[in-house]
Amino acid sequence: MTFLRNAAAAAAIAITAFGGFAAPAGADPVPNTADAQATSTDGQSKTSTAGVTSSAANTQVQRASSSTERELAATCWNGRTDGGRNFFMTCNGTSYHVYVDCTDGRHLFPETFSGQWDFRLTCPAGTRAVWGGSW
Repeated sequence: MTFLRNAAAAAAIAITAFGGFAAPAGADPVPNTADAQATSTDGQSKTSTAGVTSSAANTQVQRASSSTERELAATCWNGRTDGGRNFFMTCNGTSYHVYVDCTDGRHLFPETFSGQWDFRLTCPAGTRAVWGGSW
């Protein structure tokens, strides 16, 4: 049994030496970018990343769970933050994009969605999620 533990430890050391260290859980794969993870009602999944949008961008957005704003290409509901980096919502529509407002600015995701999707939008490390929606 000791031999198996020693063999497993040696293999783990060899893999780490060959492949390098993995990024710790929660670390940004690309610094200063937000991440989107989406799952559709039929089980598909998509991921996307987005840098902060320049203040000169004039993109019309609709906040999640907002009934007072004009509907764009999608309706989003169940908008909520976890008090940290994550914003969650569900959206349904035809040909829409999503965004997240973080304490460092707005991140517009380029991925196009159609149909109903559940989203987890994660702000960059060192920031906090404020809200999000579709555009």
